Amino acid sequence: MKGKFGFRLIFAVIFLAVFGAYSFKHFSSGWFSEDTASWGPAGGLKPEEIQAIDMSDDLAAAQVQQQEAPESTPEPTEEPGNGLPQVDLTSWEMMLVNTENTLDENYEPPEIVKLSDSQCPVDSRIADALTAFAEAAQAEGLPVYLSSGYRAYSEQQYLYQRKIGQGYSAEEAAKIVAVPGTSEHQTGLCCDITDYYHELKDSSLENTDTYKWMKEHCQEYGFIVRYPNDKQDITKIIYEPWHFRYVGVEAATYIMENNLCLEEFLALYDQA
Repeated sequence: MKGKFGFRLIFAVIFLAVFGAYSFKHFSSGWFSEDTASWGPAGGLKPEEIQAIDMSDDLAAAQVQQQEAPESTPEPTEEPGNGLPQVDLTSWEMMLVNTENTLDENYEPPEIVKLSDSQCPVDSRIADALTAFAEAAQAEGLPVYLSSGYRAYSEQQYLYQRKIGQGYSAEEAAKIVAVPGTSEHQTGLCCDITDYYHELKDSSLENTDTYKWMKEHCQEYGFIVRYPNDKQDITKIIYEPWHFRYVGVEAATYIMENNLCLEEFLALYDQA
């Protein structure tokens, strides 16, 4: 009986020794896993190697996320350089009318509306901006008079011929009253703005408080002084500190801040 017990004891000791050696070899081989953490293939990985894998996985995930993230804004149709505003040069706000870019005698705005207070006709697309512009000046205690918004080809023809009838040559008359088909008034995108009604307008209107305020703030409402001083060689029109033209806020801001006329502004895009 004692012999059998001794044999079993020896067998148990040998078994435990073999099992312990096997277990040590097995667990040191690297196949241990705990939840989602894996120690990799046989031979094991050092802790610093595991950290490197985690970092590379995070970087890869970030790259994938960046690639899959949708673009927040579409690519602009215009990509001007030199800090120019991104405007659509083909839009109605950018319509250029002068001696080289004329309008057909049948052209008129898509919709013409008369502003409630002045009954001045304009393109309906600028009505809200023009009203806000005028009301802002009035809120400053300034008198505002709106006139000569949209003007049909036939009316422009009458005014031009009348100026010639007053003794001006055709060339001189064209500097004061645009030749029919070359007038911005036919677009309905502009308006003559003065303090009060003036039968004759001249450069002295630049001295009025109304003009001073409007010149300073016009870009905030998308308007520019269309025929500024010292630009007559480009515009072919005399200085008119009463003629305001709508081009949109972005374009107006750039034009006014850089002392440009519309022709100069549009030419910048040909150079960009």
